[in-house]
Formats: sequence, structure tokens, C-alpha cells
Amino acid sequence: MLGLHGIPADYPGVVPLIPDAAEAGYRALRDRGFYPINHVLVVRDELLAEHPDLAADLFAAYADAKKRYVADLAEGFVTDPGPTDRMYARVMQITSADPLPYGIAPNRAMIDQLIRYAVDQQILTSPVAAEDLFPDSTHHLTA
Repeated sequence: MLGLHGIPADYPGVVPLIPDAAEAGYRALRDRGFYPINHVLVVRDELLAEHPDLAADLFAAYADAKKRYVADLAEGFVTDPGPTDRMYARVMQITSADPLPYGIAPNRAMIDQLIRYAVDQQILTSPVAAEDLFPDSTHHLTA
């Protein structure tokens, strides 16, 4: 496995910033409700303006695919599960809930924490509301 700039993660002298990062992530989920947000979909504002239903339609399409995947994972139908599948299965075990909640509301704690980190690291000059990051048509959506 390669780390930053192609340096192997097990290269001499390379030490993880967070020892046992996976377990630290599970603790953050258990203790603070921080679901692992690993991916986001970005759509240009111009496309959203040209196609007012695009954001909600994309949300629905991804939510439908996720629903099928989570059902298969819960039933043990995912054959040859990889590390990501095992992580989501563990999240389900910890929360007894959907391991991939979509929408602002179920991810509020993590989104707000990411905004705080961005301000602390001077990526953002001041905090923004989570709703300002997403199209209005998606604010009420959850899946």
C-alpha cells in the first residue's frame, strides 16, 4: 500500500498520525455519532442552475443504489467482501442502523466538525452553515 507521494506506508520511519485509525474512527462513531464520510459528489453550480431537479435526482439515484447494497450487506449477500464492505458491516454492528446515511440531518455532527477543522486549518476563513454547502433542493432529503 502506498502512502503520500508514493512512499510505502511501511517505509522505515513512517509512523501513522493516528495509531489504529480504523478503531479510532469506530470510537468516534460510537461516542460522538461521527459517521465515516469518505466520498462526496460535487456538481457545478451552473449545471444545478440549468437543471433544477438534478441534485434531487442524483440523490435519489444514489440512495436507491445504496439501499440495495446495504440490504445485501445486511443479509450477507455481498460475496468476497473487501475492506470497505467489512467497515460498513462493522458500522452496522455498532449503530444497528444504515452504515451510509445520506443527507445533512443524519450527518450533521460530522459535517459541522469538518467545517470546524477547515476553519482551524485556515482552509475556510470563517465557519459556514452546512446548508450553504448543498443545494436547497436537497436540504430535507435523507436516505
